[in-house]
Amino acid sequence: MKKRIFKTLKGKFFLITITLMLTFGIGAATLSYIMFSDNLRSNSIHAAETNLQFMRNEINGNLESILELSQWSRTNTEIVNYISSGAESSNYAAVTRQATERLTEEYISNSAYQYISRIIITNSEGSKFLQKFSSSSYSVDRNVIDIIKSLPYFDEVMGASGYTFSIGVQKDPFARRPEEMIPLIRPIESLYSSDTIGISYIQISFSMFTDPLMTYSHQQDTPVYLTIGAESYRIENGDVTSVKQREDGKNLSKGDLVSADTLVQEINSDGKSVIYVTTPLRAEGCYISMPVDTASQGNSSVGYFSILLVILIFITVIGLLLIRLLSHNVTRPVAMIKRQIDSIAQGDFSQDPSIEWDNELGEIGRNINRLATDISDLIEQRVEDEKQKKDLEYQVLQSQINPHFLYNTLNSIKWMATAQHADGIAEMATALAHLMKSIAKGTTTIVSIKNEIQLLDDYFTIQKYRYGGAIRMEYQIDDSALLENQILRFTLQPIVENAIFHGIEPKGQSGQIDIHIWQNEERDVQIDITDNGVGMDEDTIRSVLSGETSSRSSFFRQIGIGSVDRRIRHTFGEKYGLHIKSEPGKYTCMTILLPERKIDLPDIH
Repeated sequence: MKKRIFKTLKGKFFLITITLMLTFGIGAATLSYIMFSDNLRSNSIHAAETNLQFMRNEINGNLESILELSQWSRTNTEIVNYISSGAESSNYAAVTRQATERLTEEYISNSAYQYISRIIITNSEGSKFLQKFSSSSYSVDRNVIDIIKSLPYFDEVMGASGYTFSIGVQKDPFARRPEEMIPLIRPIESLYSSDTIGISYIQISFSMFTDPLMTYSHQQDTPVYLTIGAESYRIENGDVTSVKQREDGKNLSKGDLVSADTLVQEINSDGKSVIYVTTPLRAEGCYISMPVDTASQGNSSVGYFSILLVILIFITVIGLLLIRLLSHNVTRPVAMIKRQIDSIAQGDFSQDPSIEWDNELGEIGRNINRLATDISDLIEQRVEDEKQKKDLEYQVLQSQINPHFLYNTLNSIKWMATAQHADGIAEMATALAHLMKSIAKGTTTIVSIKNEIQLLDDYFTIQKYRYGGAIRMEYQIDDSALLENQILRFTLQPIVENAIFHGIEPKGQSGQIDIHIWQNEERDVQIDITDNGVGMDEDTIRSVLSGETSSRSSFFRQIGIGSVDRRIRHTFGEKYGLHIKSEPGKYTCMTILLPERKIDLPDIH
């Protein structure tokens, strides 16, 4: 039974496309107009902020120079020496001359010289002072310290922790006619203590703030606002007018403004919403701001919507064409890919080249074909691994020689040897009985290293008597907790057997076997078995690991070194296994690498 059209992928795509087109047609005009308006407003704000930055940089540059002059007047050695010295001092005249020359030099060379109407440096007692002033000002011969200290804002400014302009614009106390200025009053401290020994007084001309703003306002025919302390001023057409400070409005998003400290606010004034861009100056409490005009954003809206209508019709036509093309280029390929996936699910891993198109769906088709091949290879590899594992287990099974019969017989030999006081025979029989009993317990069981060492000790007891005590074996265990780590049964015995028969015995001398159990930097358990036998060259090492050589022992003939390596890799992973390092005539070190994995099976004794 055919599916309903809107239940198919083609029908759903058609429905979604038409819905999206209708939604776009209804919302495109509104959203585009809003975006256009926002973009216009954003550009206007950005332009205003850029202009404010130019004005701010000019004001801040002059202000920075004046602040540097103030700091210099408070820390210069000649100035401090002048204030500290008394008139009775023998070098008072020289100190006064040096301080005057340095002050004159620093005052004239200052980049904001034209905006510094007066600088006065005096001691705390007011008994002496240095004074520099602009050409438009005049000298004051009376005691300036009384005038400065009588200023109503003197204590507030002197006690401030830093430079502040919170007192706003003030009248020049030394001028014959009122002139607006901003005073900069700071204490001068002793070089050797925090005691105040004098006063630095600098008058900053109000024109330093208004000149850049007037120039811009005149050129752009727009007002600019200046705030100093609690006072605000409107600069427009060459006039500076004191105005009431604006109330806080709604903060707007900053967008991509130049400076992070720029503030954009929307303020309602007289029923009209106006956007102001405000940026702070170098001095605390000083700001400049500018209104943004966005009244022209509605112009040419009719033409704009006409263009949007044409775009909408064009997109609708394109959408219908896309429905037809995508229906042809998607539905059929998807069906073919689905058939190939169904074939893989049913066990058919053959490739289908017809689904490998030169597009994105073709890439999916190629990956599906590659997946089919990988699954087939993985199954074959799994089968081969299982076969190889069974072969290794079979080789171990071949090495078992009727253990129960031998175990009972060896017990009888042990009791007879004990009765005849042949302790060596009794110990060998006991060790061999334990060995046979371990063989009877299983073949591929994972045991603890402790259990494997017990089996190795039984085997070495037999070999010790066989060689008349000419072979010694010692253990070095860095951490007793490592004895509880997992290891495959019959891992250590074939390696020690190889060390005896192929390493120590051909040397014709007594031998030593050292077994070191430790944990390496990667937290893997490492067992190093080192003998001082004849050693091996690289070809022999490769033969041993590949299983091409056979043991001369009749006890575990089929459990070779290569078999031990493969069993470890099959059980714990390719990272682990057996590695051999040897130097002919000196030593052989066989290293077993195992994962740190505690035994969770009961030890078998």
